[in-house]
Amino acid sequence: MKVIVEQIGDTIDLIDQEQAENLVNAIRDAARIYLLGAGRSGFVAKGFAMRLMHLGFTTCVVGETTTPAISDKDLLITISSSGEKKSLLEIVKMARDVGVKIASITSNPNSSLGKISDLVMVIPKVPNGEEYGSLVPLGTFFEDTTLIFTDAIISELMTILNKGEKDLKKRHTVLE
Repeated sequence: MKVIVEQIGDTIDLIDQEQAENLVNAIRDAARIYLLGAGRSGFVAKGFAMRLMHLGFTTCVVGETTTPAISDKDLLITISSSGEKKSLLEIVKMARDVGVKIASITSNPNSSLGKISDLVMVIPKVPNGEEYGSLVPLGTFFEDTTLIFTDAIISELMTILNKGEKDLKKRHTVLE
């Protein structure tokens, strides 16, 4: 755990604050926020959607049966380390055709996803990440760092919106 936390800490130091501010502003400006990711990145996207909903934003997770049609007033946030997952790219292209603002959270700003996004939030590759691959395989550093990053975005939005935990708890499910 110490190795993982140290590596994530080193990565967090490399995050571009202006990119993070741009993402916060895009979230605040959107009518609705759609979240998209595959695999474990999809779990991070769903967690982020939930916290945004707790803050009072209208959020949707792409692929759920209750997800409404997207419009040009909405924001699509796609989480993908490689930025090359074909199934995600097809969905992003469909959203682009509707005129949706596209934000991506990725380790690869020069990827296909990065190139078609209006806003790119880079989660840098973990310094010396290859050295620890056997400890944290298949993108774990990206997913863990992105989860922490999205939680930090929620904290920033809480400050901006002057909301506390009691405000979020009002929107937390009671059916579990």
